[in-house]
Amino acid sequence: MAELPESKLPSKPSYLGAFLRHRVNRMALMTSGVVAIFASIPFGWTGVALVGVVALGTEILAALGVPELPSFKAWVDREHHLLTRAQRRLQLLNEVSNFGDTNALNTYQHMFNRVQALYTTAGDNRNSLTRQDVEKLEDLTVHYLSLCVVNLSLKQRKDHASDEIAAKRIASLQAQLKHPGLPLEQERQLRNALGEYTEVMQRSRRLAVRRSALEATLLAMPDKMEEVYQLVITSPYSSDMGEKLEESLSRLRIAEEVAAEFDNSAAFELSTQPLTSPDGTITARSSAQTAARRTTQSTSR
Repeated sequence: MAELPESKLPSKPSYLGAFLRHRVNRMALMTSGVVAIFASIPFGWTGVALVGVVALGTEILAALGVPELPSFKAWVDREHHLLTRAQRRLQLLNEVSNFGDTNALNTYQHMFNRVQALYTTAGDNRNSLTRQDVEKLEDLTVHYLSLCVVNLSLKQRKDHASDEIAAKRIASLQAQLKHPGLPLEQERQLRNALGEYTEVMQRSRRLAVRRSALEATLLAMPDKMEEVYQLVITSPYSSDMGEKLEESLSRLRIAEEVAAEFDNSAAFELSTQPLTSPDGTITARSSAQTAARRTTQSTSR
């Protein structure tokens, strides 16, 4: 499978850069160069300079006006979206392949083939299905891949073991807090660690509920995509195709919302380091700092 290039596309495209790189602009510059060569035959360097000044002036005026045209901006945005989607798809396919989940890859390939068939249907001027409608479905196939990656990543975690580790550490912290004559600084560190581990367990329980919703979404998305495909194939010339497709798409758009719920899943992971230090007491400062660092990472994402 092709590797994803290391360079990443910017979040917002450069309209001026797109104009300068556009094939029409490059052809215009090449044409100006050819005209300058022919002009140099009867007029010498004067002809070259004249053509160069005209070409430069035209290029500057075009650079000031064309990138601001709404139609040109729409074209650049669409091309940037297509490149970003292709880059994202390659990345996700590589990640799913690394997990070795052939079922997810086969399901995605089936959905992708359905979308390609719909592109052919959208090319028929007699139906109301547009290419933009099909591109929305192709976006959803990429969202499906992202959900697969999240689900496969979560499957590698051992939630029960993590809960047991957290419960043991909480019990150990609570036992140490009961010791009489505990220094104030050590008590504060122990209470901080206790609060962090309690919060981790609560988030872990919430994650388990959300993961159930994720698995349900992964099961439903291919069926809903098939539903859209059958709708278009059986009624390609329906006058209300746009409304029917929009209704079906609205049921598929939950993929993005579900994926957003799992952006902080790494924050639920627990360390498997020993509970006690060599002298038999828990290293409260290390535990508190570790839990606090994970909390900070999860909120910064």
